[in-house]
Amino acid sequence: MKYRDMLGFPKKKEKKKVTPVIPEQPEPSVTELLKEEFGDTINEGPAYEYVKELKNISKLYDAYWNAVKDLGYTLTKKGLNKEARELFSTYQKKVTKFHHWFEKWVGKLM
Repeated sequence: MKYRDMLGFPKKKEKKKVTPVIPEQPEPSVTELLKEEFGDTINEGPAYEYVKELKNISKLYDAYWNAVKDLGYTLTKKGLNKEARELFSTYQKKVTKFHHWFEKWVGKLM
């Protein structure tokens, strides 16, 4: 005799087996339909054309900033704090302003 039966608990009910519902095939998106109709010559606009160059500029901007920081920290270690501050401020005035302008300009192209 089972312990559950002695205490008077009801017997466990068997769980119903649920049959999985096969989902319907999703409708293809509009771009997929256009690609089938016109071929793979559809582009996503100017962003599609310039993405390689813009990524390259972004990577080089980051690399340039890292190189400037390294030079500034080296100058600071050598005791040339004034020159390091001048380097950072000139970078901020010229290159950062250009980068912000460039991002706005790219936004207008897209």
